[in-house]
Amino acid sequence: MRRLAIFCRVVDNYGDAGVCWRLARQLATEHAARVTLWIDLPQALAALAPAAAACTPADGAGAGVTVRRWDDAADVGADEQVVIAAFGCELPAPVRRRLAQPGAPLWVNLEYLSAEDWVADCHGLPSTKPDDGAVEHFFYPGFTADTGGLLRERGLLAARDAFLAGETAKRWLARRHLAADPDEQIASLFCYPDAPVSRWLGLLADGPRPWRVLVPAGVAEAGIADFLGAPLAVGAPVRRGRLSLQRFALLTQDDYDRLLWCCDLNFVRGEDSWVRAHWAGRPFVWQPYPQDPATRSAKLDAFLTRFEHGAGSIDAAAAMMRAWCCGDPPLSRAWRAFEAALPELPGAFRRWSAHLAAQDDLGTRLLGFCRERL
Repeated sequence: MRRLAIFCRVVDNYGDAGVCWRLARQLATEHAARVTLWIDLPQALAALAPAAAACTPADGAGAGVTVRRWDDAADVGADEQVVIAAFGCELPAPVRRRLAQPGAPLWVNLEYLSAEDWVADCHGLPSTKPDDGAVEHFFYPGFTADTGGLLRERGLLAARDAFLAGETAKRWLARRHLAADPDEQIASLFCYPDAPVSRWLGLLADGPRPWRVLVPAGVAEAGIADFLGAPLAVGAPVRRGRLSLQRFALLTQDDYDRLLWCCDLNFVRGEDSWVRAHWAGRPFVWQPYPQDPATRSAKLDAFLTRFEHGAGSIDAAAAMMRAWCCGDPPLSRAWRAFEAALPELPGAFRRWSAHLAAQDDLGTRLLGFCRERL
């Protein structure tokens, strides 16, 4: 399979754009595909993936990927074999008409990631549109062999382990002025605005152990300002009690991976950062995308069940995730128990990472799925 088009409408600047760029890059570099990534906000890729700037039509395709602004979309080329609508986005009208014509490209709807049981039942199902007969195929990422899998580049875990060997990780942090004091534990914080950030930071400041919390620019602004009484600028850390709080400029995707590898604990959200936390093999706290409380709780519980089946019980971490995203149990109680259990948790998260890595990655499964239908 040689030519694919991916269409992305940016809802969450980090997640949607990040997932689509990772997929496009992997299909090109590891599977020799020629990929056109159509995106309505190409500037959203600027900080996450500077290499994307060299992939515009004017500059030529970089690493087999061409990035084009959605506004420029007229139609897919005659040689496109697959059209991927990321996260169910509505395709441009000319593309949509092309999909109903004889010899149309395969139409794949790349859905959001979920651990819920229904995902396996829906994965791969076709849907014929009654108005014109175009056929859409649903491709669901997931945690089991009967789903679409997870994005994972070839050699990623080996690169992680090599990075963590010796002093490489410490030097990497030091070059970015993110190095912790010898007695500090390091946490990265990437969350949605409704996370109880101010209360959690207060617990750290008054807690028994010193922590350094690293926060990207633009994240948790209201919660941090509430805690400090003022905004936190990028630069030197601010100290409150046992806490050092530091904001850093947004990292590229590859450097964000390295940050997750370096930290003792990672708070992640949504999909892209969540998947990267799996590959880090470090303890993490996940915050699902904001939805109604029942839906959010169901998504979290489904994931925690998958984790327990794959890597063993993580009761303290599970309680902390429920407190972080759902408010039950109380955050103070959940954090104290989680912090006390944290030294015993890395093994389970490492097992979980290895459990998932034993499966084929999403890019490999996606191309196999497409070949079976072409």
